[in-house]
Amino acid sequence: MKVSRELCALIDEGYDIVTPTASCGLMLKFEWALILPGNENVKKLAKATFDIDEYVIDISKRHGLPDGLKPLPEGISVHMACHARAQNMGAKAAEMLRLIPETPIDVIERCAGHGGTFGVMKETHPVAMKVGRPVMRTLVTQARGHIVSDCPLAGKHIVQGAREIAEKDGTPLPAAKAEHPIEVFAHAYGLI
Repeated sequence: MKVSRELCALIDEGYDIVTPTASCGLMLKFEWALILPGNENVKKLAKATFDIDEYVIDISKRHGLPDGLKPLPEGISVHMACHARAQNMGAKAAEMLRLIPETPIDVIERCAGHGGTFGVMKETHPVAMKVGRPVMRTLVTQARGHIVSDCPLAGKHIVQGAREIAEKDGTPLPAAKAEHPIEVFAHAYGLI
């Protein structure tokens, strides 16, 4: 209750709550309210919470964005994390990244197989890799220079699997790591 109370105090001061990862957004927007349906702070928090990609899109539509976005000609492969899809907000990461001029964007809308601890536990890791193999194979055959996912764990998981497939096939993988969409957006602004 302390978390919802302190976040609601910020909401009362006029702040929005912006979550950096899809799983956090899903929890604050939907899941917590299912666990505590009668809690007014949790309801208030759910209404004031935004996924970071969703927030940037909203700002761009209401106020525009600062000049300075530079093309990323190497392109971006966007994995739509399950937790982002479950928020029913649309493909906000891809929509945000499409604001970057002259940048090819490919969207992969399929489960990475990670599933939290399921993807790292010794007993279930092979199943997680098998579930994610279609995403991983797609990255090996058509990955762009940037591989992004709204879920940092899913991103690492699919890059690990893609790297294993690429090494086995003798195919180079263009991106060495997974990034968050907001990192790539900041890169296009020259901030990182």
